[in-house]
Amino acid sequence: MLLTITARRLVAVVAALVAGIALMLGPAATNSQAQERNAVIFGDSVIANPTVPEYLAGGIGNGQLGSSGNPHRGCPQGQFTWGRAATAKLGLAVRDYSCSGAVSISAGPQVSAQVDRALSTGGLNPGTQRVIISTGFNDTYNNRHLNDAQLNATFVGAMAPQIQRIRNAAPNARIQIVGYPALTQGDFVCLFHVGPEISDTTFFPDANRWQWQAQNMQRALASATGVEFLDLKPSTAHNHMCAPDHQRMWAGIVDFYAGPGNLPLHVNHRGHEHVANVIAAS
Repeated sequence: MLLTITARRLVAVVAALVAGIALMLGPAATNSQAQERNAVIFGDSVIANPTVPEYLAGGIGNGQLGSSGNPHRGCPQGQFTWGRAATAKLGLAVRDYSCSGAVSISAGPQVSAQVDRALSTGGLNPGTQRVIISTGFNDTYNNRHLNDAQLNATFVGAMAPQIQRIRNAAPNARIQIVGYPALTQGDFVCLFHVGPEISDTTFFPDANRWQWQAQNMQRALASATGVEFLDLKPSTAHNHMCAPDHQRMWAGIVDFYAGPGNLPLHVNHRGHEHVANVIAAS
């Protein structure tokens, strides 16, 4: 009889423990299942792609939201960007934290702050399927005192911890560092497209140097952290700022002949569509 009572008590204790564990795990499992399948976007104005009025308004910090309705105040974003377009093609919800002027090793809006916001708002979570990062160009011309090796090392040192924070919060996500489309024709840029197939050709070797520095920084970061690097230079080699009107993907300062776009000296809609297709097909 004593053994029977003890056995019953043991069964009751085990049942209580199992019930308690189920209560603790149940909501967590439900929450995990409820996490949205999304893509999270980080980067600078090239991927944020606000309109000129939105860019100027965001730059003076008046809380302009931008045409996308992005709740990330002070960092307006356009409706059509390669991150948002790729996300739509992949059938994922979008969480876009990109911000004009974004930097990692310079004074200005920090990429680390974008990651902070993604973590605090739950944008990065176990349901996140894709993370798209396009940044680095603003850190080139702002650090002209560094040689290429120093620039790579400093950029990787600043960004590798951010990649780890992203990976910790979104362990199921593919993290892709997306490069920039080709910017220059060798050491030349074409800033003023004043008529059909009519433009200047301006010698500007620094722009060419900066685009390749950014490329190498991004590639070094991908290699150091084991994430993907999407190289856009080969597929856009003939779509730079001096390309024919029907091919151009990077606008000049004045450029009414290459199709729609939001910002001068930035990627136009043709370019965003191309990059979105590259990301979606990757």
